[in-house]
Amino acid sequence: MEETPDDADIYRQIYRISTDFNTFLQFFTISINIFHLFILLKLRTGAIYILMIGITLADIFSFLIDFWFVAYEREWITLEFFFFNSFCMIEELSLVTPVYRILNFIVQISRPVSIWLAMLMALIRTLSVMFPMSNWIQKMTESRSVGYMVMGTFAFWILYYTWIMVFWRVVWYPDVLDKSCLFYSQHVKQTQYIIVIHTADRQYEIRQSEWEPYVRLVPTILYPILTVVLLYQLRSIKKRRQSSKNSLNDRSGSTTKLILFMTVCFMLSEGLAGVDMIWIMHLNEGKGDEGDDELLTILGTGQYICNNLRTINATSHCFVCFFMSSQYRETVKKMFCWKKNHGTTIKVSSVVSLQSISDKVRD
Repeated sequence: MEETPDDADIYRQIYRISTDFNTFLQFFTISINIFHLFILLKLRTGAIYILMIGITLADIFSFLIDFWFVAYEREWITLEFFFFNSFCMIEELSLVTPVYRILNFIVQISRPVSIWLAMLMALIRTLSVMFPMSNWIQKMTESRSVGYMVMGTFAFWILYYTWIMVFWRVVWYPDVLDKSCLFYSQHVKQTQYIIVIHTADRQYEIRQSEWEPYVRLVPTILYPILTVVLLYQLRSIKKRRQSSKNSLNDRSGSTTKLILFMTVCFMLSEGLAGVDMIWIMHLNEGKGDEGDDELLTILGTGQYICNNLRTINATSHCFVCFFMSSQYRETVKKMFCWKKNHGTTIKVSSVVSLQSISDKVRD
């Protein structure tokens, strides 16, 4: 079935609405996450809060740079000074624009960092509930240990996406010109160093891009498994304490719903994007039927909708923390002078121990 002009208009309209909506969402998400980061820095002694700091930093960097790319695409800003005209360079080499590539690396790195730190949160919650008295678990959830986990996660994904830089070479532009080029006499006067990569070495980068859908899909499978185990443990705790601690049961029920909400948001934002990309790759590798072109257009449009879901998911982190953690709420109230002093003292405890579900307030 061939794509009609009306269908093309619909896809363009969906693209325009999705990108416009996502641009607004990105600005809102960046603002919310900066406020969220400020709150988390006051609560950085808790393991979960340290992981949330890493997630928030990754989201802020990702959406800031992505917003910057959108501004360039819509010609709100100009970036001509970043680019270099290498028209007469020999075909064996490809020009590397370092500023653009580094910014793109940051966007690529930020996404899996945010995802896998969320996975670590789910893992720590699950282990803390399953083995509340384990010394090994307690050591693993210390601030220093969690800080190493965050740095290790960042380091792994930085290496994963930037290792291609080992093939980058700095060359003198006049030395790599094709003398048969029509504009050789003009380009030979451009005396400066540039960064290039051999065309044969770019195949590694292409292969890595083919793995990207699976990089997104794997945590989408693992995260729900961890969540199901965690919810089962919380349900067991709720049954054991039902007769003596009804208030705790209510909070446990709320926490269970919030964890389930985070998992569903994660699966929608990352899982759908991964499945969509794998489907697109499968269609591109096939010989193609008459309806494949239209299906590719639909799937390509779906990527923009998935971007909206990812932005909404990043925005929700602040609100999830607010409703899940009494310590977070108390900090927000203090910031806005909403908390009245009734001679109460707050016992600070890490939210990593979900056996207690939330902080206790003692008179």
